[in-house]
Formats: sequence, structure tokens, C-alpha cells
Amino acid sequence: MMNMKKIYTFTKMMLIALVAMTAFSSCEQDDSYDAETLCKGYWQGYLGVYYKNHWNVSGEEYATEMHFAHNGSYYTSGRGYEVDYDLRNPYSNYAYCTFKWFIVDGEITLIYDDAIWDPVYIRRYTLHSSHFYGYISDGTTRDIRFEFENVATSEWDGRYSGYGHHSGPYCSRQAPALGAEASDSVPFIDRSEYCVSENGEQGISILSGSFATMMK
Repeated sequence: MMNMKKIYTFTKMMLIALVAMTAFSSCEQDDSYDAETLCKGYWQGYLGVYYKNHWNVSGEEYATEMHFAHNGSYYTSGRGYEVDYDLRNPYSNYAYCTFKWFIVDGEITLIYDDAIWDPVYIRRYTLHSSHFYGYISDGTTRDIRFEFENVATSEWDGRYSGYGHHSGPYCSRQAPALGAEASDSVPFIDRSEYCVSENGEQGISILSGSFATMMK
């Protein structure tokens, strides 16, 4: 009878350990899958409350693009960028910053190279090859609902980040130095001297138009 009890107890402990290992392995697999999906394409959408909290701008004339890259398959971390811009004047009124990102147990953390930008936490999300939606926590009292669509190409990619280069007119104009003015009299702030990542890779933070005005 005692042996049966020991066997039962041992079996129960093994089952608990197996369940825990399976759950942990499942989390790792989910994180890897999400990271792979996240790094395919460019995510674009509208974040109304986020613009109000982050930039003190409101209305539906602003949009966001995010791009994620990692070092290879099964990596659950990497680098990327976010650009928020005015749809009416996107080439002269935008805020651009690179970040490092990682996924742990289904939560995505973005840490921007410019320390003035607060970290962002993406939670309770659903991620497919074409759509990405859920909630962003930006340090305020409530989470912000977001909905992104995956698009194949981007005008913004490569202008500052080094992920690639495009030859369109947007990429041809270089941002002026910190405190300088662009030729069209739109104010720019280039904070790139503050943005060097842990491995020495140059990060970038560029603001123009009303975004630059708000950060002065």
C-alpha cells in the first residue's frame, strides 16, 4: 500500500513537471512564431489616443508605421523603427525613432534609442500575417487599442535606419543637423547623437514640423 502511494505521488509530481515544461515550451514556441510574423512586412495603422498621450495631437490625420527586424530565425528580439506622421504633409511633419524590441511570454516590449520616448508594451494582441491588433501600454492609466495592417513596401524604410535604401524623393533629402532649419523652413530636430544602442549600432531619432516644435 505504501509503495502504491509513493508511485502515485511520484507520478503526480512527474505530470505536474511535464505540464509546466509543456506550457513553458509552448510560450517559447509562440514567442518565436510571433517574432517571425512580426518581422515580415511593415505595420501601418492609426493610434488616436496614443497621439494625444505621446505628442498632444488629436484627429484622424495622423498615422503610424512600425518595422521590426531580427538577426535570424527563432530570434525573439531585434531592432526596428516607429514613424508617426501627418497624412496631409508626411515628408515635413513626422517623428521617427529606432528601437530595440523583444518578446517574453506573449508581451512585446519596445525600448526606444532616444530616452525621451518612453518604453511601450504591447499586450493582449492577435498577430496574423496581414493583421496585428491588440493593446498598447504607453505609461498612461489605460491601454490603447491598436489595429495595424501589414503592407509589403514602405517609403520610410532605409532613410535613417540602415535596413535598406530606396531611391524615392523622400529618401533623397538629408535631415539637417540639430537645431538647423530645412530649406522649406520646416523645423527639424536630429537627436541621433543621443542614440547609440548597446552593441554600438547607431540609433536615430528625427523630428520635423509640429513634432519637432513640441519636443523643443
